[in-house]
Amino acid sequence: MEYRISPKSGDKISLLGFGAMRLKSDKGNIDLDLASEQLKYAIDNGVNYIDTAYLYGNGSGSNEKALGEIIENLNYRDKIYISTKMNRMVIRSRKDMEVMFNNQLDNLRTSYIDYYFLHNIISYEDVTYLIDLGLLDFIEDKKTRGQIVNMGFSFHGSFDDFQKILDLYDWDMTLLQYNYLDSNIQAGIEGIKLANSRDMAVIIMEPLKGGLLAGSMPDEVQELIDNSGSSRSNVDLALSWIFDTEEITCVLSGMNSLDMIKENIDIVSNHVGNPLNAEEVELIKEIREVLLHLNKISCTSCNYCMPCPRDINIPDIFKLYNDKYLFPENRTFGVNHTFITYVGNILGFTGKAHDASLCVDCGLCTSKCPQQLDIPKLIRQVDKDYHGKFVRPFIPLLKKIMKYVL
Repeated sequence: MEYRISPKSGDKISLLGFGAMRLKSDKGNIDLDLASEQLKYAIDNGVNYIDTAYLYGNGSGSNEKALGEIIENLNYRDKIYISTKMNRMVIRSRKDMEVMFNNQLDNLRTSYIDYYFLHNIISYEDVTYLIDLGLLDFIEDKKTRGQIVNMGFSFHGSFDDFQKILDLYDWDMTLLQYNYLDSNIQAGIEGIKLANSRDMAVIIMEPLKGGLLAGSMPDEVQELIDNSGSSRSNVDLALSWIFDTEEITCVLSGMNSLDMIKENIDIVSNHVGNPLNAEEVELIKEIREVLLHLNKISCTSCNYCMPCPRDINIPDIFKLYNDKYLFPENRTFGVNHTFITYVGNILGFTGKAHDASLCVDCGLCTSKCPQQLDIPKLIRQVDKDYHGKFVRPFIPLLKKIMKYVL
């Protein structure tokens, strides 16, 4: 395992961090046995930074509770750094901060948080609002008591706002979205370098763009990879590209299978002696150009927009739409597979509400989206692109037909 130093605390942090947000669950409950097996393997093999948030799960600390139970049962608290986040979107007073933080200590079964973040900061005003409520007093009180060791913020806004926020407090770290598709959006590489210059630890989220950079690639991209001579996997290319950035302290990966954990650990363990070569750096530039052209909606499937009041499965709708353009070759009798799936979901075959017409433009999803997507507008675009208005009138007839066929 490769380790890097958190500048202000001197903590020796594993370059690969465990993002617990995507732990597998059944009916909303995390599979504790599976998650325990995965976390034990990761920690036993050198991963020592574990990330969660109050918002993850059901929005009231369920992911934290699962993680706290697992860490306590393994007796691994002293082996790891725990990272969690204040859900600033429901904070209305200094007392709210106190209540939430105490709940988080209970959830995680610990007396202190190693790395505590303000969650999903998009603008300068998001932080000044909290400061007006007493944030700085809250931080100093918790640091004095030893309940917060390091304080920072996760960020999804502009570089200009990022600069201004850095001047509001002597932050210990920041959490930024960064991958080879998103190198110049939000705070970007400029923000990474600026934070590093101020001796802040830089933690990275979404290194694989919600899995887009990890799995099967469009034919046009795969041809580039096949002709490159590189023997790296897609995951290796994406992670190594980030690992090569020396200003980065830790890269969070939402690992939810043992195979994924083993693969990522192998990649980071080999990184020091196996950085990207010049040809591979050029290959990633070419891949980036193609993917930016093909991928229509910059959704990372983080699920912050869920649940939808109309039960629309927003991330699945957007993945379906992106796959239509990423994999146009996936057809049966000339019909793209995503169109077949879209119609099938309208018919209710999967039990998921992919019918984009259900959107009532309430805007709740947009207010929670870290990517600042105009989700209702994009949902209408998906429906239009799939010609929903032409499909929908035939749904009653199709259901009758299917009733007799099945």
